[in-house]
Order: sequence, then structure tokens, then C-alpha cells
Amino acid sequence: MDTSFQHDLEKLKVDVLTIFHHAREAVHQSRKALLDRDEVVAQEIIDGDEDIDALECAIDAEILRLLALNQPVAKDLRFIVGCMRMVVGIERIGDEAAGIAARALGVLDRQPLPRSMLVEELFGFARESMRKAAKAFADLDADLARELCVDSEDALELNIKIFKEMNEYMIAESRTVERAVQMCFVAHALKRVCDQCSNIAESVIFIKEGACNRHRCD
Repeated sequence: MDTSFQHDLEKLKVDVLTIFHHAREAVHQSRKALLDRDEVVAQEIIDGDEDIDALECAIDAEILRLLALNQPVAKDLRFIVGCMRMVVGIERIGDEAAGIAARALGVLDRQPLPRSMLVEELFGFARESMRKAAKAFADLDADLARELCVDSEDALELNIKIFKEMNEYMIAESRTVERAVQMCFVAHALKRVCDQCSNIAESVIFIKEGACNRHRCD
């Protein structure tokens, strides 16, 4: 019975990494949808969000089954509860990607704003945050998880810089306001992706060390 339970835990880990892969790919593709103005990719991201939602529901059901049938304790319980927390954040990352894709569709009939290196940087930062979060969970690496918590402050700083840059566009020419506002929302969505990665990192620390690190990095 223990062997079967451990197999179920390994499958849960694989399932969490699978849904995370889908969410990461959605964020990565949202860059193409927005900056390359790719309508097909944008619609694929929006449609694919339903798959991420379905995976979340399936993992939730599996977690409830594991809790009900095995009554786990200690590190096994922490692992299951940590996964349950993570999946919520991962699903929200998928939502943020779908939101960026929807905004990309919303400005297709407008001339694009000048390409923002800050937005490019924030997309790259979000991608790296997701890579670190996945690795921290896969390896149960608490040190890497703590590094992610600190990184989230850099995402906030980039987010603020983009808002200031877009504000300058809006002051210079009122007709650019709609596009600049949409880009501000994109920046906020990417910052939220990084926030969710930080939340995942906190769950990794909880699984590995049994310490509640929610809402703080130390």
C-alpha cells in the first residue's frame, strides 16, 4: 500500500509539472501574440486556457482522493497541501496569459506603439521566474525558492517603469492612450505571473522544511 501511495505522489508531482508547462508555454506565446501581433496565436492561447482549467480540476480531484484514502502525515501531507496551493497559482498564470492574448486581439486594428525594451525585459523576467519555479518544485530546492521570493521585487520595479513609460506616451499624444493603457495591463499581468511564481516558491519551502513562508521571503 505504501508503494502504491508513493507512486500516486510521484504522479501528482508529474501532473503539477505538466500543468505548469502548459501555463509557461501560454505566457511565452503571449509575447508573440502581443509583440508580433499574431492573431492566430492569441486565439490559441485563449482557447487553450480551458485545457489548463480542466487540468486544475483533475489535479484537485486527485488531491482530494489522496487525502481521503491515505490520511497522509508529516512530509507527505505537506507535499500534497503544497501541490494544492501551487495548482491555484499555476491556473492563474494561465489566466494572465489568456488576458494578455485578449489584449493583443483588442489592439490589432490600431497602429502599434514603439517597441518597448522594458516590456521585452519583463517578458523575459517572467519566463525566467517560471523556469526557476518549476525547477525549485521539481528538485524541492528551498534555496532557489527563496531566490525567487527576492526576484519578485525586481518584477515590481520593472512594472512601475513600464507604467511610467506608457504615461509619457499618453502625455505626448492622446490618441495613443488606449494602446498605452492596454500595455500597462500587460505589464501588470506579467508582474502577477512573477507573483504566482513567488507563491509557488513559498509552497516549495513549505513542502521541504515545513515552514509557513506565505506573504514573506525570509
